[in-house]
Amino acid sequence: MKRIKPLIGKYQKFRKIKLPSGKIIDRQQIGDDEPPRIPFDSEIEIIPAFEEKDYLAGREGIVWATYDKRQAEIIRDALSTQNISCEIKNGFLRSRRLYMLRIPENRDIHSAIDFIWRENSGLRLKPDWEYPAGSENKSFRKWTDGY
Repeated sequence: MKRIKPLIGKYQKFRKIKLPSGKIIDRQQIGDDEPPRIPFDSEIEIIPAFEEKDYLAGREGIVWATYDKRQAEIIRDALSTQNISCEIKNGFLRSRRLYMLRIPENRDIHSAIDFIWRENSGLRLKPDWEYPAGSENKSFRKWTDGY
């Protein structure tokens, strides 16, 4: 479970929470259960959390994922030149098609991770989701352009 920085707001009338940005959150948006009786103007801390599937950690052999099929194929081929066997699996992230690179041999997983993103001597790629939605992966472009 990944936690994000807590949000602090003030409890307002009618089950509303006002955040410092001025945004109002209805208590029902946070959960279905009946909230405790909270005095108005009390400070409320909301801690957003989400279950994140880590496409870079090597779990189940998955070492990389991208929205771009061509990128997945090029990285797969680059791994092949390193004598690392790799296959492309399809998946989805937030209803978008995702191409996941899977390393079938456990002994090659760490080498693949090092080569793709962890080591300075490798490709030094950043995941697609570190860039604005719909934009290209600049780290991939930088590598393919030879910078």
